Amino acid sequence: MALAVLELNDIALLLGDGTGTPSRSPGFATLTRDAVVTGAAALAQARLNPRQTISQFWLRLGTEPLHNARSHARHHADLAWAQLQQLAAAAGSPEQVILAVPGSFTREQLAVLLGIAQRASFRAVGLVDSALAAASTAQVAHSALHLDLQLHQCVLTRLVRDGDMLVRERVHTVPGAGLLQLQERLAQLVTARFIQHSRFDPMHAAATEQQLYDRLPAWMAALEDGEDVHAELRNGTASYHAKLGIGEVLEAAQPVYAQIVDAVQRERQGAALLCSARLAPLPRLGRLLPETTRLPEDAAIRACLRHAALIRSEDAALRFVTRLPALVDAPGAGLAPVPAPVASAGSGPAPAPATDTPSHLVAGARALRLSPGSLYLHEGAHGWTLTRRLPPDLAGTLSWDGAQWWLMPAAGHALALDGEPVRSATLLRAGQRLALPARRTELWVVAETPVPDDGA
Repeated sequence: MALAVLELNDIALLLGDGTGTPSRSPGFATLTRDAVVTGAAALAQARLNPRQTISQFWLRLGTEPLHNARSHARHHADLAWAQLQQLAAAAGSPEQVILAVPGSFTREQLAVLLGIAQRASFRAVGLVDSALAAASTAQVAHSALHLDLQLHQCVLTRLVRDGDMLVRERVHTVPGAGLLQLQERLAQLVTARFIQHSRFDPMHAAATEQQLYDRLPAWMAALEDGEDVHAELRNGTASYHAKLGIGEVLEAAQPVYAQIVDAVQRERQGAALLCSARLAPLPRLGRLLPETTRLPEDAAIRACLRHAALIRSEDAALRFVTRLPALVDAPGAGLAPVPAPVASAGSGPAPAPATDTPSHLVAGARALRLSPGSLYLHEGAHGWTLTRRLPPDLAGTLSWDGAQWWLMPAAGHALALDGEPVRSATLLRAGQRLALPARRTELWVVAETPVPDDGA
């Protein structure tokens, strides 16, 4: 393997040369008496040896001493170096590597990374923003927002077209909205259901706790389309069962999902939304983010190999690449066209500021107040209503961007404003009629007007 690309993301580092499936290594490290075990082997020990297993060394990459430092592992940088060495050996020992790194890395962390690379078995020949690389494989007309997930946070990268180039404009992180935070919330729910159904507490023993976390991804995948899943755990010769419903799973996931959705709405601002494949383990999150292009797992690797001549640097001082050629707008040239959100019927190609900002949705004799944040539209026991908790029968999401309300339909639901279908993020204006054709229901979008002091 002469030239390969290493994409750094602690959910799983990916190393590939464009042929076959990239090698994967989850960002976990377990300290033993005389060695550092990383990747899948360390992940399999995370609940068995929690005090010796570390998952934050990429997030906190640096030279601050570990609390349980050893001679062979003094700080997070040592753990990162050990993982790069083990991954490179497992992938066939590439000679040259382009590093694709997330925009969440600070300047200091980039400097530490380059120092680590100088001691690695391979030669680092390029450094590029991984979100930019992945986004360059999709057609972007004007701007795009790339959404990615890490173990401990999510990262949003806004990109804009500059002529024939795609340029990274800014990066926003949402700490605490990562895969591990979601898994911990879901593990608590699963544990409660096992206790309820089988009087079995999987957290009572490290072995069954590890088994629960090992099986959690498969259970969550089954709920992407299914309404429930039957979970099974074994303890010795005994087998225990529990049933999980999509409604309670979404309720448990709500705090993490709300942070992600709110961040997307603040940062999107009319941009096309590109989602990393790493969001797949989050059941039904995609239904809150309509008009989204899902990028394949190896999108960044493919882009780096395609643009290797622009990314590579012959000297040791690698420059950080934050602009790459945009995909040529030609049929079949990319993954899929990326439509940008459009305004509602009667507006121009770009949404204009609303003259009457809505304050309520009127459903029959009830007025539903629009309070800033994300509101979920669904049919409750007493008709159509809004809630801040994600319901299993979501019809659409209303999001406040600080100045205006936007309506986004949920996947599989037909909504219309003033008779025009709503297919993407659409600006709401007072006076519009929101129709739910499948239920033959109409809601009025209205604005509250205060009565003048003189009564006129």
